[in-house]
Amino acid sequence: MDYLLTEEQIMIRDLARQIAVEKIVPVRAELDEQNKFPTEIMKAMAQADLFGIYIPEEYGGLGKKSLDFYIAIEEISKACLGVSTTYAANALGSYPILLHGSDAQKKKYLPDIAAGKKYVAFGLTEANAGSDASGIQTTAKLEGNEYVINGTKQWITNGG
Repeated sequence: MDYLLTEEQIMIRDLARQIAVEKIVPVRAELDEQNKFPTEIMKAMAQADLFGIYIPEEYGGLGKKSLDFYIAIEEISKACLGVSTTYAANALGSYPILLHGSDAQKKKYLPDIAAGKKYVAFGLTEANAGSDASGIQTTAKLEGNEYVINGTKQWITNGG
């Protein structure tokens, strides 16, 4: 059922579903068994403009709502949660830039994220904190013009 989806949302859903069925389902077991990054799938999703759904047009995105992005995530998730996590993790790094970044940062990073040319990595989990963000011990200290990061993470999504 389509319930209250707009025509554009139905198009996004159907496009994501098509990629899920044609590109993801045939290789999902292989991706998991061989611990492979879904490079070809990410390229197909980039060609379909799925990475820039929620990024404003002025930064190379489609300028749609977050809900539109979630609709695509739902369809990808039905096929493979690993691929969906790789795809959805891009929002974890791009939303802080969208919400709090300078115009220069937005212009520098968002177009490549929207085009699927660059992926955002996300590392939260630590041995003594799990995924409790308030308990992490990794630090980032400004030294001169650069940040020095010290700490250990257990998993980094898209970090390979």
